[in-house]
Amino acid sequence: MKDLANTEFYTTPEGEVMVKPVGQSAYILTENCRDVICEMLAAIRERYPKAHTALMKLYSSSSMNRIAYEYKVVHRFIRCNFGEYNQASIDINHHGVFQFEEVGCPLRGECPLEGVVCKPELDTQLTDREMEVFRLYAKNLQTEQIADELHISPCTVNRHRENIKAKLRVSTVGEMVAYWYSNHLS
Repeated sequence: MKDLANTEFYTTPEGEVMVKPVGQSAYILTENCRDVICEMLAAIRERYPKAHTALMKLYSSSSMNRIAYEYKVVHRFIRCNFGEYNQASIDINHHGVFQFEEVGCPLRGECPLEGVVCKPELDTQLTDREMEVFRLYAKNLQTEQIADELHISPCTVNRHRENIKAKLRVSTVGEMVAYWYSNHLS
């Protein structure tokens, strides 16, 4: 989530989702914003699998057009969780952690997706691959070394690292490694 760190999302009165990286101009999220969509979709899938499954099902009629399908999933997730412009509380902080907001929704209290898509539950269970990456960070290996060891790209290692930090609710690699040793995961 490093690419989206320090990003604020907000919805206009017309329903457009705006993306505002800190220190940059805001822009409308469109189907062509593939970097944002792919990064958000990966985070939703890996951190909030119940929300991912529900949204994929909800928009399954669009699945033949992958670009539109993925856009609709991400657009809805953002609208349900990051409502208003607020410079004081960035939606994706500098550590890549999501800071959900209470979104004013006319279906609040009766929407079947509340608690699933809106304010979703973080899946704190680490995958087998995340545990492998975690173990190697605990052994003091660097990203490139982990990538070589596991035969994956450094970008994939970084994505796993950010997911681990989010699931453990820690901010730094140092805190992540301290968690490893304080919980006797070796």
